[in-house]
Amino acid sequence: MKNSSRTTVLLLLMAILTGCSWFGKDEPEYLDSVEGEPLQIPEGLDSPIGARPVVISAPKMRTPTGDELEPMPPRVVSTAGKQDTNTFMAWSAEGVYLMVKDSPESVARRLRFAIERSGMNLLERDDTGAHKFQYRHERISEDGFFKKMMFWRDGPADYSGTYRTGLSADGEETRVYLFYPDGRSCDTQAAEVVLGVFMERLG
Repeated sequence: MKNSSRTTVLLLLMAILTGCSWFGKDEPEYLDSVEGEPLQIPEGLDSPIGARPVVISAPKMRTPTGDELEPMPPRVVSTAGKQDTNTFMAWSAEGVYLMVKDSPESVARRLRFAIERSGMNLLERDDTGAHKFQYRHERISEDGFFKKMMFWRDGPADYSGTYRTGLSADGEETRVYLFYPDGRSCDTQAAEVVLGVFMERLG
């Protein structure tokens, strides 16, 4: 009995030690791999052309901020009838803008007149169209266009303040953006209201 017990114990120990050695040598094949010599191309033959990666690029988009993150109905996405008008509002990565079917030089001059004739206070005149001005917000009439467009709001907002325009050529047309004096993009609602005044004047 003692001999059989000893034999059983020895067999178990051998199995355990053998298993440990198996697990200890179970290493990935790449650890033993060796880098080969570069492929030698015989003279007169072309080198093989491998698959080239496809580079996909996209322009960097501005991250939505402020009121743009609020779950509100779209306001300036309609382009209906834009072919029949000289000005219309649209949306881009830089935010809402006013598209004017005219050259930047002409739009810069027309904007200056629009600021002065709409009762705004022109603070700085710029030949490139970066006019700095003060806007005094007037209460929207009950039957006005913007009142209907902003039907989801509870009360009238006041967008009075200092702004600066910025022009960007788009082919033969011009985009008019609205900024704060420090260069930050203007909030969407304020831009809609102020650019809406220009849209009426320049249209």
